[in-house]
Amino acid sequence: MLFSPAPPPDLTRSRLPITVTGAASLRSLRNLLRSPALLISPLAQSLFFLLVYTGQLSTVGRDYLSGGSFISFLLPLVLVTAVATGAGAAGTLVHQDVSSGYLDRLRMAHGTSMPFLIGSLVATLVAVAFQQIVTVAGAMAVGYRPGSWPGVVAMLGAMLALGCSVALFTVALAVRGASISSINLVSLIVFGLSFFTGFFAPVEQLSGWMRTVATVNPITCLVETARDLESGAALEAAPIATLVLVTLLVAGAGACASSLNHARRTR
Repeated sequence: MLFSPAPPPDLTRSRLPITVTGAASLRSLRNLLRSPALLISPLAQSLFFLLVYTGQLSTVGRDYLSGGSFISFLLPLVLVTAVATGAGAAGTLVHQDVSSGYLDRLRMAHGTSMPFLIGSLVATLVAVAFQQIVTVAGAMAVGYRPGSWPGVVAMLGAMLALGCSVALFTVALAVRGASISSINLVSLIVFGLSFFTGFFAPVEQLSGWMRTVATVNPITCLVETARDLESGAALEAAPIATLVLVTLLVAGAGACASSLNHARRTR
């Protein structure tokens, strides 16, 4: 009795999702390295703010901060602005794949585009983490001394969570087929909100409408928690900050899921 040989396995479809995601992450990381502006611009911006504000206001800040370090007070907000800008790279990477039709071809080949979207997110978060570490190193070069190293790590983790939420919203817009200017609007909103907090002074020392805006601004509780983490102080704003981060992450993931469903129906 003759037996026909078994057909060769479909290696494309049998490949583990984690392997596909890892390969997609490496591809996105290479694309980031080939686009220096996506890496250098947020880093240069954060170092610029750090040097200029510290150089001009450190002496003045030392007076109204009751002897505290102005650079320690300023650093969390500098990191927020850098994260808001750097996390937008995820949407830019996905937009390139969507506009070229590459993401649709990948979805047809693998049955889903999720690993490739996750790859863009992972690569972007790696880049954001690198930018944060360099920013902290730059701050130390101009006199910053961490109040608590575990607190600094926790602060960077909170910033990374904020970056993940920003990246999720930009990816959702990119999958929807939004323009680059619309995608960058997400980063611009977070970037702008960061200036309506206690940027140069504690919120309780602000006056008039600025104090009111800073009090209701959701970024304020994130910044206050980051400052408390860095200094090792009591985490008074941490519950609200956690709620804000979880809400942003869930909303960002929901926006991505909605965009993927829309793409499957229309493409």
